[in-house]
Amino acid sequence: MLIDELTPTQQAILLASILGDGEITKCYPRSRRKNNSYREHFGEKQRFYREWKQKHLPDLFYIRQNNSVSRSLPLFTELYPYFYPSDQKDIPLSLFPRCRHPYFLMTLYLDDGSLIVSKRYNSKQQLIVTPTIALYLQSFSKSSLLSFCDWLNHQFKLRFQVANIPNGSGYYLRTTRFEDTMQFLNRLLPYPDDLIVFSYKLDWTSRFKIIQQEHPNHEVISTKTNRYFSSSEVEQLIALEAAGVSIQDIAKRLNRSVWSIYAKHSTIKRPRNESVT
Repeated sequence: MLIDELTPTQQAILLASILGDGEITKCYPRSRRKNNSYREHFGEKQRFYREWKQKHLPDLFYIRQNNSVSRSLPLFTELYPYFYPSDQKDIPLSLFPRCRHPYFLMTLYLDDGSLIVSKRYNSKQQLIVTPTIALYLQSFSKSSLLSFCDWLNHQFKLRFQVANIPNGSGYYLRTTRFEDTMQFLNRLLPYPDDLIVFSYKLDWTSRFKIIQQEHPNHEVISTKTNRYFSSSEVEQLIALEAAGVSIQDIAKRLNRSVWSIYAKHSTIKRPRNESVT
């Protein structure tokens, strides 16, 4: 294939871009063009990111106003049926062997992903923040996303899940645990210096500092993984629940936030015949 003439880094960026914000334009009958081309629209605030892509793919991409485009090339004619098997964009599983470079993961995330931060106050009026990675690929079918999720988790040792969203096909990919979010961000380190503007999205420490600056009158606490519960605490939690003690009282006895008790409560594996009051 023509794409094999590109370096692994170039293949990763190109394939992730087509899967994400980009598109291969269709070559219609009677068109003067002999081949398909690439097009990707962007806002002015993300021009530097498209320039970063163009720097890595100088023989393919050029920037025209607020669009990253290519000439009509045999490469895109070759790739078109993989991404548009029924003239509607899909996830090309057969091309995944060419998507193993970490830049594939980073490009897809910077195109279609977000670092979502949920916030809540505990009884001490501390602000607890929880990071989640979302890949907004809801234009693809659930079956395609399930296959892609399995491959992504296996290839990059991640733990994404297919979740519901009220638009598109109704599904997207997301992490659900603090440690899974951190594992994803760690896969992108060290990220290129020329993408430092994206540090709020690539670096949890940077994002956490921004949140602290935005809430100077509160102590901001980052959610920690549930593994910080000792085995003794887990045993106490189970025993107290079985005795009918409320979540609020359990939190006080273990000197934990109510939210952390709820979170741990949902992850404890119990014998099938054991119930919780």
